[in-house]
Amino acid sequence: MEKIIGIKVDVDTYKGMREGVPRLLQVLETHRVKGSFFIPMGRDDTGWTGKRVFTRKGFLKKAGRVGVIGTYGIKTLLYGTLLPGPKIAMKNDHIIRDIKERGHEIGIHGLNHVYWHDHIKFMGKKRTREELIKAFDIYESLLGEKPLSFAAPGWMINGHALEFFEERGLVYTSNTRGVSPFYPILGGRPFSILEIPTTLPTLDEIVGLAGFDNASLCRKLLNSLTDGLNIITIHAELEGKKWAGLLVMFIEEAIARKYRFLRLIDIAEELKKGDSIKGGNIVYGFVEGRAGEVSIQGE
Repeated sequence: MEKIIGIKVDVDTYKGMREGVPRLLQVLETHRVKGSFFIPMGRDDTGWTGKRVFTRKGFLKKAGRVGVIGTYGIKTLLYGTLLPGPKIAMKNDHIIRDIKERGHEIGIHGLNHVYWHDHIKFMGKKRTREELIKAFDIYESLLGEKPLSFAAPGWMINGHALEFFEERGLVYTSNTRGVSPFYPILGGRPFSILEIPTTLPTLDEIVGLAGFDNASLCRKLLNSLTDGLNIITIHAELEGKKWAGLLVMFIEEAIARKYRFLRLIDIAEELKKGDSIKGGNIVYGFVEGRAGEVSIQGE
């Protein structure tokens, strides 16, 4: 079986888009690796996350391990509360053009990252569609083409969104944590949209638990690789800034171990040529090192 890694880049904030993405583009260009960038189409309201201290067990511990202020900065932590949240995609259209011109994939990471993450599980059909229609319209206005992929903020999804993605003809989504691609079943209903889950742990889940240095964290990621398909989610705010050296170390070691890097859209199109992908339930559960629920690939 061919050893493949798909790099999924989640952009969560305006600062991550502005400062982290250009750094990631340099790293990927240096190593001749293509990735899939998922960008929120609306405002950065990171300041709303403050309430998670009271609603999510383990949030403070995780925040302490990651170093929230150093990672995001005071200004970002005030967006949406004391400061107006800037538009992540529309105010950075030059960076979006650069991503595309360099041959990377661009997908949608919701409209408002924080709002989706915190509310989508119980959001009704009308509200879900309103969020998605706005996000899709902005994407099409910026890129002049229809989106082909979507990655749910915080790996949280509902059936109304999956129905919408089917209608819009997306090639695939990446909304869950799991072990292999599957066709999702949620609430007893099967969907025909291919799901490519994140299979590896993320940096914010392992920092402080597997170590604090690049070598220890890289070893943890490498030991999590399989000899088949692997999907790693990195963040513009982490690997695009303080932890860029870890990403470099991981890519170089993976290449040395004969792994091939592909965009998720290329992985999806190859998978859809065959008939070996089965259905699998999406359930809500927990991942070690992460505060709060995520959507997980079940049986």
